[in-house]
Amino acid sequence: MLDLHRGRILREVARLGSMTAAARHLAYTQPAVSHHIARLEAEVGTPLVVRHGRGVRLTEAGRVLVEHVEDVLARMDDAEERIAAIAGLRAGRVRVAAFPTAAGGLLPDALARLRARAPGVSVTLVDAEPPEALALLRAGDTDVAVVFRHAHLPPDTDARLREVQLRDDPLRLLVPAAHPLAEAPRPRLADLSGQTWASGCARCRDHLRWACGQAGFVPDIAYTTEDHVAIQRLVARGLAVTTLPALALGLHTEPGVAALDVRGPGRRRITALVPAGPRPPAVTALLDELTTVAATNPTPSRPPASPDTGQPTPQASA
Repeated sequence: MLDLHRGRILREVARLGSMTAAARHLAYTQPAVSHHIARLEAEVGTPLVVRHGRGVRLTEAGRVLVEHVEDVLARMDDAEERIAAIAGLRAGRVRVAAFPTAAGGLLPDALARLRARAPGVSVTLVDAEPPEALALLRAGDTDVAVVFRHAHLPPDTDARLREVQLRDDPLRLLVPAAHPLAEAPRPRLADLSGQTWASGCARCRDHLRWACGQAGFVPDIAYTTEDHVAIQRLVARGLAVTTLPALALGLHTEPGVAALDVRGPGRRRITALVPAGPRPPAVTALLDELTTVAATNPTPSRPPASPDTGQPTPQASA
């Protein structure tokens, strides 16, 4: 491996035509410049300069080496400029994988804030439930995975990942607006043991089974879809009951649905996972904006509208 520093000295010798002039320009002594050129000639195994009058000139090998040194130094200068742009958030890239309700409820505001702060940073976003997002992160195919886990489960992190907590997202019980429990003062999850249920992703279904098990029954899950609007419409039509996170209800609340605060379903914790170790500036900036949005934009608690009057439907609370 040739020494690039010595190549830079050779370039100055060639440009100025003498070792003395190169030494003066580089703030070296003339013997030090001669020593570096001699070491470089030893590395390549052939003379690079020959004396010419009171100065020196390059040999054919010297000219070839200086051409390549010029190319390498130009690339290094370009790299320095690009790295400086990334460090200063004038450039950079962030790849994000997020589950659907976070992609709709948190990412747009965070990305808008990042765009205003660092317009040169490009961001890509893919829709991915937590297991898929974690797989992408571990494979190096995304930089940030926005995931959720329910409170009774351990974190998804390992030695290769770090977790940034964003917010807790309470789960609410959804029943048809005409359901007997819709206006009950203190409904319980066990009161719905004989009902037909709808549920979302695999992680959501596992949690629903766990919560219902804690209440003493096994839910009859007849409908499974990751579309939270479809789930709400099933409930509004009297076909099922379900639990949904408040973040999903903030994105869409279907008329004809009563959302109840009930003990049992609990809450889920929304976090951002990133690889362990130093973080690129653009990733750090996005995490800052995500944290700010999660803290300053509380989940809307707007009650659903009655299908007949369009007015808010009364909601029960535990």
